[in-house]
Amino acid sequence: MLTLYTAVGSLQFVNVNGKPVPHVINNQKEYGMSKEELLVWSCLAFQILTYPELECLFEKNCADSGQSISLPLSHYLNRLLLRGLLVKGMGVSAVDALYRLLGTLTITPVEDRFLPRLASVFLLYTKGQVQLKDIPRLLRKTKCTPTEREVLALAGKASLSTAELLLSMERGILIRKEEDILEKLYTSPEDTCSTLTDTVQITHAQYPVLQAVSNLYLNQKILFQKI
Repeated sequence: MLTLYTAVGSLQFVNVNGKPVPHVINNQKEYGMSKEELLVWSCLAFQILTYPELECLFEKNCADSGQSISLPLSHYLNRLLLRGLLVKGMGVSAVDALYRLLGTLTITPVEDRFLPRLASVFLLYTKGQVQLKDIPRLLRKTKCTPTEREVLALAGKASLSTAELLLSMERGILIRKEEDILEKLYTSPEDTCSTLTDTVQITHAQYPVLQAVSNLYLNQKILFQKI
């Protein structure tokens, strides 16, 4: 059984008594985090990792930042899972685990602005994490495939979960606004986001869409929210 992990929400720093305090915004709610939780959450932001991969990255980031962590990774991981700031998906195959990870998560397009990207790259350069020759490549926008562009277009019209997106694209259901989701996708009174996710069966025809959603997330063009 394979288990995959990722983060949900977006990170913001709130000024508290003159000090920046990290908060994750998920589904329009703010969640404070300890420095240890922030380190774990940051490891999984725009990443999809197995536990061994997360553990390696966590230990590396701890060493790079000079932080001494007294409790094991699993302690902070379970706390963040319980609070809904991290999610996991389990499956027999990688595709099953990926779908179980992303199926119920709502897709939110990220506004791609040049100045924030420039600031991020400059910060990485000053920290010695990228070289001068890498800057033009990092500033260049990643080109989207036709499927990725279709996913972005749909997600920009309504707050769709990955399962809802797969269903609408597979059946050619046109979603133009939020109301269309309930009217056209939830045809039974018993339907919920969870039951719809269970109902949607991943087929070979849906693999490109699931891959497009994953690539957009890894390329920081979308983020996930958990309702």
